[in-house]
Amino acid sequence: MFNSSSSLSYYFIGIFILFIGAFTVKADTLEQQAQLSATPNFCLTDDQFNYCEIDLLLTWNLVNEELVCIISDYQTIPRWCSDDPSVKSVKLTIKTDKDIQFVLVSKNNNHTLAGVKLKITKAASQQVRRRYRNPWSLF
Repeated sequence: MFNSSSSLSYYFIGIFILFIGAFTVKADTLEQQAQLSATPNFCLTDDQFNYCEIDLLLTWNLVNEELVCIISDYQTIPRWCSDDPSVKSVKLTIKTDKDIQFVLVSKNNNHTLAGVKLKITKAASQQVRRRYRNPWSLF
């Protein structure tokens, strides 16, 4: 069947490329099935307040309409589930000092569909400008 060991190695390389291609196509199709976005997707805090209080709008797009739930890694936000497959967004009021990861899951089987992260960023404090001229200088 094979005349040399080099043709056998080409055969195995070809099979390996086919397997990698199949997994890549599967990953692309999963990514295109659902999208979750947060508006806004970041919040700035200042020196006076160490937390961020924000009204967050989570929106999603699905290829197949289905009932979904939104869960987060922030314990004060309860799991939210839709009762109507035509609902495509939810508004949350959040008060936090840490980044929050939101995950969109199927209500029927709890499979992860998409995710998004709310980033909390501290605003830089104003820098005091140093005076370069000495007070005793004549010029």
